Amino acid sequence: MKQLKKAVPALRLVFLLLLLAGTFAYAKFQGGRVSWTVFYMLLPFLVYGILLFLYPLRDLAFKRDLPRRELPFGGAIKAEVSLARRFPFPLLYVSVREELESAGQSAKPAGLFLWGMGKKKVWTYETAPLQRGEHALGGLTVEVSDFFGWMKKSVFLPGRESVIVLPKMLDIRQLPVAAADDRGAAASSASAVRDPASASGVREYEPGDRMSRIHWPSFARTGHLHTKEFEDRRSQDLLLVLDGSKSATFEEQVSLAASILRMTASDRATAGFVTLGPAGAAFPRVEGLDGHHEVLRHLARLQPSAEGGSVPFEGRRLLATAATVTLITGRLSLNWMDALLTECTGLRGGLLLSVLEPDGRPDEQARAAAKKASARGLDVRFVSERDFTAMRPEGRAS
Repeated sequence: MKQLKKAVPALRLVFLLLLLAGTFAYAKFQGGRVSWTVFYMLLPFLVYGILLFLYPLRDLAFKRDLPRRELPFGGAIKAEVSLARRFPFPLLYVSVREELESAGQSAKPAGLFLWGMGKKKVWTYETAPLQRGEHALGGLTVEVSDFFGWMKKSVFLPGRESVIVLPKMLDIRQLPVAAADDRGAAASSASAVRDPASASGVREYEPGDRMSRIHWPSFARTGHLHTKEFEDRRSQDLLLVLDGSKSATFEEQVSLAASILRMTASDRATAGFVTLGPAGAAFPRVEGLDGHHEVLRHLARLQPSAEGGSVPFEGRRLLATAATVTLITGRLSLNWMDALLTECTGLRGGLLLSVLEPDGRPDEQARAAAKKASARGLDVRFVSERDFTAMRPEGRAS
């Protein structure tokens, strides 16, 4: 098939040569003004098609300018492509297509323009909104054509670059998790990762600090804003685990995990994070916005797998020593639950979120797995994305 495709321009050249010879023979032997008029009318187009076949498209080169290599969920790739060549030749119809390797992205950016004799040409494009993942730009396919499409030839110009689209972020305000301090296993909100009753001091106010943590007495004395610092009781016990198994709600699971970690980062708390599966990884300390951003890049590339429940080597110690965990998975199964509980040897409690489809219901196997998890102290909850009514999508590029 590839060999036939490469031979198409040569077959078109044969057609042009036959057409040229045919019209000349007709004019030569038929004679008359009409036959010679037909020949001279077709001659420029036939000669141009033959010269176009001889023109080396390998002379073309391009440079791609990407303003951003990381995009929020739903963002679009905006690029400026500069095409250049050394030898001027009148190129008429030039079709350019970006070879975008993207799951779920069927339409590839393409453009059609008249180049003329210039040595440089600039083409800009913008893709449709993209889903989470790593999207590769493999290169350009350039196709040139004559007036009537009698001669067409194309060339692929490699130039691989990638753009990462981060997971969808949700504004989580109150996600119930199991407490892990001296108050026992009472439920508390994840926004209270630090105990407000145990303020340890104050520091200079930084943009983004919550108004509820402003130390107003010091502001009244000095006229400068200060923020209360709290003694961290639970943050070191917060371990978030994301199942990497194939699931109909895998994207919702990734979004939920990313949003929870963003919440802990904004609270200046420290958390551990483990993703399960062959491409899984362990992050013993996710601290601050830099640590959260590193996790986001990992989540952007994470793809579900049939062996998504396997624990990465680096995560075994974290699971074995964790007293409490927050698990995010799709539909529960007994095999997955047994394998994970075997790894969590020191588990005393935590939260298990089973994310289902909007109208999904847990089956018998899921209920049996939930019962086994509850026996180990896990608070099991079957939820769907619409259950998080306090969440609002953000980050979509305008």
